[in-house]
Amino acid sequence: MMNKNEAVQKLSAVGHISRAYAEDLYDSIIPKPIVPQYVADWYEEIKDSFNYDLIETITTIPYGSDEEDFSDFEKWLDDEKESLTILINMHQFGYEVEKEKRYTVKLKNKVGNEDYLVKTGTNGFRFYNGIYMNHRFHTRKELEEAGFGWVFDCEGVEVKEVE
Repeated sequence: MMNKNEAVQKLSAVGHISRAYAEDLYDSIIPKPIVPQYVADWYEEIKDSFNYDLIETITTIPYGSDEEDFSDFEKWLDDEKESLTILINMHQFGYEVEKEKRYTVKLKNKVGNEDYLVKTGTNGFRFYNGIYMNHRFHTRKELEEAGFGWVFDCEGVEVKEVE
C-alpha cells in the first residue's frame, strides 16, 4: 500500500502536475478524518507503535464498568460507531483536529460599556470592561474547569458562540 507522499509523487509524475496540485487532488479524493483534540493526543503518543497500542487499548477498556471511570478517549472509542475506522484512517491518511467552539461571556446589566469575562495572566477569570480584549474567547471546557460553567444557564449573562 502506498502512503500519501508516494501517492502524491506518483500523481505529480503521471499527471505532469505540480506537487502542490497533486496534494490538493489527493486531499480532495481522500479526506482526512476530523477528530477531537484528545483523540489526536492519544494518537500522537502511540503512533510509532500504532498496531500494538490500538489492540492493547481496545482489550484493556473495562467494559461493563461505569463510563465515569473512562477517559475521554475511551468514551469516544466506546460511543463512536466508526472509531476503529477513523483511527486506522488517521494512521494512513493523517487527520485534522476538530476546532472547539469558542464563546464570549458578557454581563447583560450594562449597555455600551459591557463587561466581558476575560482570562488574565495574574488574576484568572474576571469580568472586565475594555481591557484584555484578546483574552475574551473561551471554550466550554475552559469555562467549566475554571468554575464558570454556570454562565451557560444564567439569565444575567449573555453567552455567544464566536468563530
